[in-house]
Amino acid sequence: MKKVLLSLINYKIVILFIFLIPTIFSAQDKKSIYEKYLKNGAFKYSYFHPKYQQYLDSALIYLPKDAFLWQQKAMPLFKRKKYELGMKYLDNAVKNDDEFDSYLSYRAFIKCVFQKDYNGAINDLDILIKKYPKGIIMDHSYVFYKALSQIQLNQYQEAEDNLKVSTNLFVSNGIEPHFLDLFYLGITFYERENYTEAIKYFDESLKQNTKFSDAQYYKGLSLYYLNRKPEALEIIKKAEENFLADNTITEDNRFYEDYPYQIKKWMVENLIESFSRK
Repeated sequence: MKKVLLSLINYKIVILFIFLIPTIFSAQDKKSIYEKYLKNGAFKYSYFHPKYQQYLDSALIYLPKDAFLWQQKAMPLFKRKKYELGMKYLDNAVKNDDEFDSYLSYRAFIKCVFQKDYNGAINDLDILIKKYPKGIIMDHSYVFYKALSQIQLNQYQEAEDNLKVSTNLFVSNGIEPHFLDLFYLGITFYERENYTEAIKYFDESLKQNTKFSDAQYYKGLSLYYLNRKPEALEIIKKAEENFLADNTITEDNRFYEDYPYQIKKWMVENLIESFSRK
């Protein structure tokens, strides 16, 4: 009987040791794995090269619960518009996230700007805002991205309310509101046909960024709908000039994804042609 008990105890110790190996290994050798498979592996290639993903897969064999590695696998896929595949890996990053929910905030951003899953973005953002009401991701508040998602769901009043919260977060710290917060506030009024109030916020945005062609474009449309056609044509021509000089939305990720209401060359050209005929 004693031999049987000893065998069972030894068996349990072996099993326990097997389960502890990844934890012990991760704590001791994470730096060396990053060095081997990231610095001297994946990071020597373009995000889009097959070897980039291969090196990350190798690292994940040793560190299967490393949130950063899962996020690094996901990121290039989003930039190639492979949203469903990328989200599978990003979900693993969130699942193994740190106590500050850094990858949950990244996922909320991706859902809003890349995947266009606005309800999904709002769900993630609501969790974040409850815990970190002044939280920021990619230079903007969590509340800003919630408002952006609400604009895309035609929830203009809710978006207006949240954008005012977002601007107040900066004002209360002695910082001027970001010109995009003010621009999208203008959009919430533009979409509700309150063109006078829309122009007010487009002008506030233009005070922060004087050559911001997107604000000029929607200001021009607002002026036109107020029957101020000569002023509308004048500012639309300025919008064209500034757009061609690349004075548009300045977010880094605009090279991969259009932001809501981001203007295009054809939009400006068609509007000038339309205004000139009338």
